[in-house]
Amino acid sequence: MLNELISVVIPCYNDGAYLHEAIASIRRQDYPNYEIIVVNDGSTDAATLKVLDEVVAPDVQVLHKENGRMASARNYGIRHAKGKIIAALDSDDYFGDTFFKKAVAILDANKEVGVVTSYIQLFGAEKLVSKPRGGTAVNFLFGNQCPACAIYRRECWEDIGGFDEAMKLGYEDWEFYIRVTRQGWKIEVIPERLLFYRQTKKSTYRNDTRPNVVELVDYIVNKHQDWYLDMIKQLIVRREVIYTESRISYQNIFKMLKNRLLGKYK
Repeated sequence: MLNELISVVIPCYNDGAYLHEAIASIRRQDYPNYEIIVVNDGSTDAATLKVLDEVVAPDVQVLHKENGRMASARNYGIRHAKGKIIAALDSDDYFGDTFFKKAVAILDANKEVGVVTSYIQLFGAEKLVSKPRGGTAVNFLFGNQCPACAIYRRECWEDIGGFDEAMKLGYEDWEFYIRVTRQGWKIEVIPERLLFYRQTKKSTYRNDTRPNVVELVDYIVNKHQDWYLDMIKQLIVRREVIYTESRISYQNIFKMLKNRLLGKYK
């Protein structure tokens, strides 16, 4: 696993301006065994098409397809990948130099971990640090705790049949990780800023996901309705257990204090 081929899949739609930077971040990794697959998802921008021609190299292949949005582009790239490990990277983002080596070491050490990501440094229009939690299925019940840009075992993608290509407006990564964790895989987060996430006015989240968030969440909940009902039931029961245990604990503490006070003043 420590020298396993990593297939880096980079969807690109009219984002050629940033593609050289994304590829350069892969070449800087202190992990030598990788291939880069750029998926041109039906770009129409002349400058981007020029860059797509420029980046072809022994370590970079460019695949062309009709526009189908992110889930479709990721699935297309993975189908053409040779590696047992997939690194998902968006064309306007980049990884820190040590991410591959550290992520693969985690996968090698823990067979239950299927996905590895890191803390996120936002840059561009916003300059914040995001700290996703990863975890198991319960952590993904109310929101996504792992960015789309991550490393995962190809087996995870195969187990669940890939990304849901019906989700064209975003949150396809959240729904993907729900299915991954429901299969029993864990998601690990490296507590370092090793993913650099560009903030622009044309981002999918800003233009597509945010205006349609209710529709997207409704789709996810309906798709996983039985799981949501079961998890909510478990959470309610667990809340009552914690409440009951806490009440008993407090009653015991008050009883002890009362006995001590009564014994002191007798």
